[in-house]
Parts: sequence; structure tokens; C-alpha cells
Amino acid sequence: MNSNKRLPDVIFIGPLKTATSYIYDYYLHHPNVATSEPVKELYYYDDHYDQGEDWYLSHFSPSSETQVMIDVSPSYLIDETAMQRIKKDNPNAKIIMTLRDPMERFSSHVKHHIRHGYPYTGFTDLLEEHPRVIQGSQYETYVDKWIEEFGEDKVFVLDYRELTQDSAAFMEKICKIMSVPFNENYEFSHKVNPAGTARSPLLMRLMHIVMRFLIRNGLSGVIDFIKSTGAKKLVFKEGTKFSISEEDIEKASKHFSSSTKWYNDRFKLLG
Repeated sequence: MNSNKRLPDVIFIGPLKTATSYIYDYYLHHPNVATSEPVKELYYYDDHYDQGEDWYLSHFSPSSETQVMIDVSPSYLIDETAMQRIKKDNPNAKIIMTLRDPMERFSSHVKHHIRHGYPYTGFTDLLEEHPRVIQGSQYETYVDKWIEEFGEDKVFVLDYRELTQDSAAFMEKICKIMSVPFNENYEFSHKVNPAGTARSPLLMRLMHIVMRFLIRNGLSGVIDFIKSTGAKKLVFKEGTKFSISEEDIEKASKHFSSSTKWYNDRFKLLG
């Protein structure tokens, strides 16, 4: 690591479906914060570390007004290799995670999973074939490891419910953690990721592969151009809302029992 280069001051590590896109969008429009552009998730410390630090930092463009630079990567929470790489390269970074009720987060992630073209054939199959959907709710397995590595003074664990109750107050709280001015002019009520269903699961998965290829090869600008054309409407459509079966809800509830207890204890919720 070149110590003369500026690395992100704050890393939001997720997990997925806990308002990371909302947080990213807020700071994308903050005059004193530099985010990765034009894409949120670079997958640097988990999937693209071999690309090197210059590749990573090429996605950030801090200006003279930039007080804080941030990396928003919800895939990092459950990846111990990513954690160790961050600790080695950027040990002084503040680590922020937003946690959501384990069952709610899991249910939202399943819908996200289906929306992006993957089939859902039941909790048991998901556990075997796509464990990351499940692991994102297992806070007791991952959160304390980050605190042990970085220290309680650098790891900030927030409750997703605060965002749902008062999004402006939630973002103001994060601004205080980051020591940047609160941007009260942001449109707090707008929806960052409108719901939809993939018109073609195969096409959606192919697009995901292409996007990862473009990011890896420094062609993120192509993604930005595609988004500007409104192509997203060709990929997604309004669809019937998916609901998890009662049987799978029961299986998931049992699986997440310790996670739910950990979450309730952490945020002093009554069981």
C-alpha cells in the first residue's frame, strides 16, 4: 500500500438490503463527500483485490471540497478475507454497518435474489446453493469479528428501524459519525431502488456478469451510459409480489433464532 495515497475514510460494509443504496445516494449528492462513481459496489476487497490499489482508487474523484471519502460495499460484512485486507491496508477507517431484523432482511434479500433472475425453490435449497442470502442475517457470526479487529471506537453498528422511523435523523446521525455537515436539502422520501421483476432471468444474470466484467476492466462509464438510456425499463417489469411460504418462514425463523436474539439484545428490543 502506498501511504501517500488517500484511501476511503469510511467503509459501509452492509449487509445487503439494509439501506446501503439509500446511504450511497445520499452521499453521492453531498458536496463534502466523495463516493465511488459511477457504481456503488466495486467488490474490491473481496473479488477484485488482485486489480490493485490504483484500480480501486481510480473510481474515486475527491475534490478540494471533499472532507470524507467513502466506500459503500454491502458484500464485505460476511467476508473475512475482505475484513483482513481492509485491516491491513486501511486500519484507521471507520466501519459502519446498518443491521435490520434478521427475518425482514432475509425476506427482502430473497425478493432481491428473485428480482435479479435467480430461482427460489425453498429455504433448504437456498442454504445449499446461495448461502450468502442467509449469511447476511447471521450477525452473531460476523459483527463481533469486525469490532475485535478494528475496535469499538472505529466500528459503528446502526439499527435500520431508525431509518424507517425518521430517515433525515438517521442520516444526520451518520453525518455526525463521519464529521461532515448534514445535507438537509436531500429528498429523504424518495425511493432509490423501485421494485420490479426481471423480464428474463437469463438476461438478468447475463447482465450481472457483464456489469462485473465492465467494473473489473475499468469500464464503469459504460454502465453509467447504459443507465442513462433508460435500458433498465427493458430489463425489469412490474410483477406479482413474491411471498415466502409459511413452511419456509418457520424454517428460516428457527435458523435465525440466535441471530434474532442477538439483534434484539443489541438494540434492546423486547422479544
